Amino acid sequence: MADPMGAEIVVEQDAPFSTPKRPSRVVKPTSKVRDTARQLEDTAIETRRNTRQTTRNVPADGQIDRPTDARKSNGSGSSSGSDGRAMLQKALDLLAESRRETKRLQEALKEQMEMTKELQEAVAKQEETMHEMGKQMVEMKERMTEELQRAREQLETIATNAMDGPQRSYADVARLTPFLPHNDSRTLAAPPNPIDVFYCTIDVSRLGEDEARLSAGTIRATVENQVRSELDNPTWRCRAVTMDPKNPHRVRVTCRDESEHETVKRVAETKLGQGTRVLRDDLYPIRVDNVNRIAVLDERNEVRAEITKMLGRENDTEVAKIAWLSKRDVPKAYGSMVVYLKKRSEARRFINEGFFVAGGESGTTKTFERRDRPKQCYNCQQITNRKAYQCDRPQVCGRCAQEGHHHSACTGMIPKCIPCGGPHESYSRNCRKLYPSQHE
Repeated sequence: MADPMGAEIVVEQDAPFSTPKRPSRVVKPTSKVRDTARQLEDTAIETRRNTRQTTRNVPADGQIDRPTDARKSNGSGSSSGSDGRAMLQKALDLLAESRRETKRLQEALKEQMEMTKELQEAVAKQEETMHEMGKQMVEMKERMTEELQRAREQLETIATNAMDGPQRSYADVARLTPFLPHNDSRTLAAPPNPIDVFYCTIDVSRLGEDEARLSAGTIRATVENQVRSELDNPTWRCRAVTMDPKNPHRVRVTCRDESEHETVKRVAETKLGQGTRVLRDDLYPIRVDNVNRIAVLDERNEVRAEITKMLGRENDTEVAKIAWLSKRDVPKAYGSMVVYLKKRSEARRFINEGFFVAGGESGTTKTFERRDRPKQCYNCQQITNRKAYQCDRPQVCGRCAQEGHHHSACTGMIPKCIPCGGPHESYSRNCRKLYPSQHE
């Protein structure tokens, strides 16, 4: 009879079950699975300990009952096997639940990766859009720079035209703040710094009809080429070349300083050919009131011949010409005159100072407001916009109104006015048509 103590306890199990194939990816067990496995391990250790202790504590007198105890032990082993299978089944269930949770996590991770990919594509599209916008901004900036440059040139041209128009009155030339009396204790405000703009006016109206009409571009090219040669400066350019809006036959070349102005005038006079004229520089008039009549007019009520030089010396300036504004046939001791200066800065200076010396006495200065009057042709003496050199009518004397001679060679005794028919010269200030403001 075999030793019952050495008999092996065989635990019969149910039909073998198929263990599911573990995924290749290492799955980290959850805390719930780890707790369950730890409980199973503790239960198995406790079962083995109890079995060994029971085997050692069997009494000697109980050897006769070993078959019965063996059968009891077999029954107890069967019960322990059932508990082990239950625990193993529970572990398998937990493992299956862990796999399902892992699968859900994988699906969520896949969705997250797809969303990340879509976001990356959106970011790439946004970067491409920003790159295109950057290129458009650069192009727009270049266009705006070009337009701003053109606008600046146009404004400069307009300002030059406005400042240097040949028909400008002094009201347009030297419109400054009114001067304060000299007895004012406050400090006078400093006037703005005068900025002289020099320009050369070229008239092309005398070119023959069969000759090519010089344009502003042709004049610019000719002047620039010649000045570059004289100054040995291949990059020199005209500051501005503009057309007179009131006279399309006049072209103005704006210069930067006086030396450049002289060079341009010399080139225009010598290189532009016959038929072109370089007109005199514009003059800047100022009105002077309370002027001693004797200092300006002689015994015949005519302007003294040496008056311009005398006024220039007294006021330390260059006077081109003057004109008496008050009525000459009215014997007043003091009157008004207009003084034409060659420099705009000088005109501004006298307006700021408020005084102009004439014959040792100071007259008060103010803006000269030119009053337009009808234009007269000095060839036919008619009121028209034609110039004398443009008139195709016979020459008429401005004194006797007869054809064939000039008024400087007239021997007639009875004057006659062509515009109004009155008993005076055609150029007289007594003409109501030529000087309507004086007869209102």
